[in-house]
Amino acid sequence: MDDFRLDQPIGRRTLLKGAGALGLAGLTAPWSGALEAMASTKPGTPIKHVIVDMQENRSFDHYYGFARFAGSFGVPRGYSQPDGQGGSVSPYHFASLSTPDIGHSWNATHGEWDSGKMDGFYTTDGINCLGYYTADDLAFYYSLFDTSTLCANYFCSQLGPTWPNRFYLASGTSGGITTNGIWGFGVFDYPIILDLLEAAGVTWKVYNIGWDSVPFGNTDNVFVFWKRWANDRRTRGSKGEYLNDLDLGRLPQVSFIIPSFARGWDEHPPADISVGMGIQQQLITALRQSSAWSSSAYILTYDEAGGYFDHVPPPQLDAFGLGIRVPTWVISPWAKPRHLEGRLYEHTSILKFIETNFGLPTLASVNHQFDGATPVGGNYQAAVPGASAGPPAPPRDGRSEIGNLMECFAFTE
Repeated sequence: MDDFRLDQPIGRRTLLKGAGALGLAGLTAPWSGALEAMASTKPGTPIKHVIVDMQENRSFDHYYGFARFAGSFGVPRGYSQPDGQGGSVSPYHFASLSTPDIGHSWNATHGEWDSGKMDGFYTTDGINCLGYYTADDLAFYYSLFDTSTLCANYFCSQLGPTWPNRFYLASGTSGGITTNGIWGFGVFDYPIILDLLEAAGVTWKVYNIGWDSVPFGNTDNVFVFWKRWANDRRTRGSKGEYLNDLDLGRLPQVSFIIPSFARGWDEHPPADISVGMGIQQQLITALRQSSAWSSSAYILTYDEAGGYFDHVPPPQLDAFGLGIRVPTWVISPWAKPRHLEGRLYEHTSILKFIETNFGLPTLASVNHQFDGATPVGGNYQAAVPGASAGPPAPPRDGRSEIGNLMECFAFTE
């Protein structure tokens, strides 16, 4: 908890800092022994390397809603948004690859969602929320469809901003946190996917495509927010290390790639989307040209929709989400080519895929801290005002209605 200070420098993440953070840090770790006992590495697929890259702030309709291959999952004919004055506004093609950032906080996202009516994007965020891109703008991404699977029913985990959604990727839960107001080295201490991998002897690494400041609040590398991993050198990998590890045949079994927000490499507005896409093209191409390719799966997703429009109401599994639909590619020689997968997915699906592929226990089976309730305070906006506890938020990888991405593959004997 030493790095969580109320007077620390304020970066783009700042909303409210609440005393609720105190309830999630500095815990003992009685679960560590249980992980050792439960883990068993028994891969049952040809996938020996899983690479996960989470980009920033794009919705499915904003990127692929008007793609020819989107089919029934794309933007319906005649789609529009109410303008708040009795009229309507239709989506339009962005003329620029760099556009202003728009609202995507907990409150803004709930306004966009509007209790599932999906009609609050324009009235919440204005005209920029209705801009979209096409194959002319996203040539490499659109080219992936020929050989890969596009998850067409994949939602972010929470109706909220960046960090809570990234917490779901790390741990299957945000612990009730709904804002970008809690960050820092080692501020949390409960099991995450790295603990499962470590206990099972599954090799892993976090590759940072440009290291961003953690104290300043510009980082997307939330893994270092957990006490056990705050100072682990494996969380400090670089782009050069990724490329070298591919060349030398030493890519770990599980990799997480974190492109820089501060440099505009993660596609977060106002970044030029062609720059982030270009980096993805380099990383994916390097994988395809390596000895690891024949046994790899590269999963490319986005932490949340960033305020951009989407027409599909997210199922509400609990008080926190699901959130707005986001683009997600499964890129692998084993992926179903030219396939739109309609199974219900969210960020925890990636955890379920890793757990299933490597024979790991679920985080839901080892982390019961949030089974009954979550903290309250300024960073826990799902809680009823005046309540002494917030709604429960156990890790979602124990939920059967959430798919595990296996439907995206065509494995043969």
